[in-house]
Amino acid sequence: MSTMRIGIPRSLFFYSYLPFWQTFWSELGYEVIVSPLTNKDILDQGIAHSATDLCVPVKIFHGHVSYLINQAVVDVLFVPRMVNVGTNDTFCPKFLALPEMINCSFSTMPAMVSPRIDVRGRLQLFKLCTDLQRQWAPKKSVWGPFEKAYTAQSQYEAQLANGLSIDQAWPTFAESKYTEAKKSLSSITSELKIAVLGYPYAVYDSFINGDVLKKLSHLGVSIVTADMIPFKKRRLHRLSKDLFWHYSNMVIQAGVFWLNQSVSGLIHITNFACGPDAMVGKMLELACKQQNKPLLTLTLDEQTGQIGINTRIEAFVDMLQRRIRYAHNLPLHG
Repeated sequence: MSTMRIGIPRSLFFYSYLPFWQTFWSELGYEVIVSPLTNKDILDQGIAHSATDLCVPVKIFHGHVSYLINQAVVDVLFVPRMVNVGTNDTFCPKFLALPEMINCSFSTMPAMVSPRIDVRGRLQLFKLCTDLQRQWAPKKSVWGPFEKAYTAQSQYEAQLANGLSIDQAWPTFAESKYTEAKKSLSSITSELKIAVLGYPYAVYDSFINGDVLKKLSHLGVSIVTADMIPFKKRRLHRLSKDLFWHYSNMVIQAGVFWLNQSVSGLIHITNFACGPDAMVGKMLELACKQQNKPLLTLTLDEQTGQIGINTRIEAFVDMLQRRIRYAHNLPLHG
């Protein structure tokens, strides 16, 4: 009997929780197939299979699903309904309706695993995994796969908090184009630290964001992200009243944290047609004004061109370098 193949789309929840689910399904005996890096064909497939008024990350998710169905030909598709992960906030409505959206968008579908991820703590997560094991791998034990998956996720988050990039923290992400430049920096450039903030699927999808992280790295910038802050430490910088949305709170808390850690500036990567991001962008703007730190907002959609992104990033970095030189009473050129 051949090994069952389960497909995980490279978008949305992928960048936050891949280590757990890839390990869990592998330990249950499945061959885990991860869709490739986003490219033009995947984006085009996503646009063709989704509604026009959806944000580009959800369109990209459709494109990755199309790849897994039509090219990878998986037996099972993993599309969880992300609701709550124990942080007293919820995921975007498009996350909540994702299984239905995918079912309605494709005429031919493999079996779909779409558990409701609404867990508060390790015990509830274990119960969820037990239900999945009983339905999808009844001959296996759940305890070993769960323990290994939980450990993999914990180690991944710990390594991000220690400053590693996602491709250094988990092997599957090593396919990513994001690798930190290993070059000696001048005393001025080495002071240039920028917080790149946004939902993980906007920050780490190098195709749709024009490879922002790699571009900044090549410009000699020290990059920090929301994922590099341990959850408990990030929550200390929460607002007096949280927003409804999980990733929105994550971005705002990270912004306040990094502004208090003397970053030179913030880059907010947002997606056109994202309702929650409208509030996030305004709150980051107010926080930056309060501390006199520059903010660059990059709004992305399927029409965004890389040349325009590059021009804005280069101008932003040049402006920050001038501010540092001015603060050190150094010439603005040379």
